[in-house]
Amino acid sequence: MSTPAERTLESLPNNGLPDVVRFLFFGMHGFLDEIIFTSIFNLVENLDRTMSGHTSLWSFLMYGSCSFVVEKLYLHLRFRRGWSTWRRLPIYICFIYTWEFCWGLALRQYGACSWDYSHYPFNFMGLITLLYLPGWVCISLYQDILSNVLLRHSGQGEIERTGRGPN
Repeated sequence: MSTPAERTLESLPNNGLPDVVRFLFFGMHGFLDEIIFTSIFNLVENLDRTMSGHTSLWSFLMYGSCSFVVEKLYLHLRFRRGWSTWRRLPIYICFIYTWEFCWGLALRQYGACSWDYSHYPFNFMGLITLLYLPGWVCISLYQDILSNVLLRHSGQGEIERTGRGPN
């Protein structure tokens, strides 16, 4: 059995889906997640029983690219470094907040930022808020599970059993 330092990037698992398909999958998944989240949040915060949710086309690019990179982090940190979920989680959270902030800052320059958290506590420049930390933790844990499912259902069962990529 090789040590994490001996493993190469080539030995990391690949779930068999082309990168563009993975990006599209994550983008659409992010759309759905955001619509569900905003529907529930509007119900709780505004007592909006219509369960109306919303998103932006920019969100497709943001979620698609963020989840794509987080999955690469997952593969690297889990299979190359051997890190547990709880050790990876702070990395995911920091990355997600940085990603959201950078996208928000860029979109704001063009008047295209679809969110403003200025009215929430613990916000930074209205672009990120710690109020959403529990949601980002849940989404990050879910992404770990989703990555495992994608690996398992694409002929990568040995990786799940051994924790190693092909030799």
